[in-house]
Amino acid sequence: MNQSYRLLQEEAGRCIGCGFCESVCPTQPASGFSEFMGARGRILISRELLRRLESGEDASALARSFYSCLDCYACLQVCPAGVNAGLASHYAKELLSGSSAPSLARMIERMVMKYGSIVPIGRRASRWARGLNIPRSGETLLYTGQMYQLMAYTSRLSALLHARFPGPDALASAVIRVPSLAFISNLFRDRKVASRMDEILRNIALLIKASGTDFFYLYEKEPYPGTLLNDLGFHDSFVSYAGKVVSLFRDVNARRIITVDPHTYDLLKNVVPSVVEGFDFEVLHYLEVIGGVEYKRSNGKFVFHEPCHLSRRFSGFSPAAEALGRAASFVLPEKNGQNTYCCGGPDELLFPRVAASVSERRAEQLAAASDADVVTACPVCLTTLSRRSRAVDISSVLLDSCIAGQER
Repeated sequence: MNQSYRLLQEEAGRCIGCGFCESVCPTQPASGFSEFMGARGRILISRELLRRLESGEDASALARSFYSCLDCYACLQVCPAGVNAGLASHYAKELLSGSSAPSLARMIERMVMKYGSIVPIGRRASRWARGLNIPRSGETLLYTGQMYQLMAYTSRLSALLHARFPGPDALASAVIRVPSLAFISNLFRDRKVASRMDEILRNIALLIKASGTDFFYLYEKEPYPGTLLNDLGFHDSFVSYAGKVVSLFRDVNARRIITVDPHTYDLLKNVVPSVVEGFDFEVLHYLEVIGGVEYKRSNGKFVFHEPCHLSRRFSGFSPAAEALGRAASFVLPEKNGQNTYCCGGPDELLFPRVAASVSERRAEQLAAASDADVVTACPVCLTTLSRRSRAVDISSVLLDSCIAGQER
């Protein structure tokens, strides 16, 4: 806690109050321009949080501002002082991660620590690999992180959590007390979405095979990476959980890990090495692996939505655009690259109305660029934008144009 306190103090202390960040923060207009639901507001509230913690006052009323942050880092792109309100929010969540955290956040932590995922998804997570004959051992591990698979639960689960009765706090508190209630979530699995996500994972595996790369998969032993433990500020739980995940990687003698989504890629590349000693795995995104795949350029045209975790955490992440450009034609919306606009998806479970508003605005921006189908490289972006746009995953476009893939 002391380190989080110091880091938050440093981040908030650099703010000069110019307000440039408010012009790009997606959650501010999505919340009706609430002062405390924008980037500058989060910095101001950070200072109040530090004061309350110092004086021993209750700080739980401040939590909403920090937990609604999308972690998109748009604020950092325009701040002349280099302040990152997303990082400030992360440190604040670490300081609030006990009883001051929202009940839904505490419920998610409980689920991950007990069942190894935000819902007890079990063997369903590996159904996509049936019939592909992927080996169970090797040096290069294909690690899905369960992100695509979990999209089958998000929208219906969010609707359940925010229903008027029993209400999110009551439901979350009940699940915290009786974790087995979480198995109810299996009743809210969207089979159509699940089938679509399984197909995308198969596409990714076939593209990697087309690149000539040998790989293996853990099937029912594959763990969730703990992304939401980190995102929601449960630092101690995340460190413990991440250590177990890394131990599994070592037990199966993996040397290289291929990830399939931006969030897991970011987590394993940037976060886990800082909390797990001796993390020496080579971490790649599958789009980096398939760079040598040949495509027959199609007549398809798309508008490309670049995920925040690729375009900002990795300075544009060129493999996505390079591969797409060789397979089809595409245009970019006005807000692109490091100035891309979040899809709103990270707020889906805790703040569904904010998420919907951000998503609607992004859909409008994409439509203004072109009436073509939207293509993206993130399961969260795909699921969120599909509710308002015709959206496809980049793997589908690439496999359709892949010369080797046409021989399936």
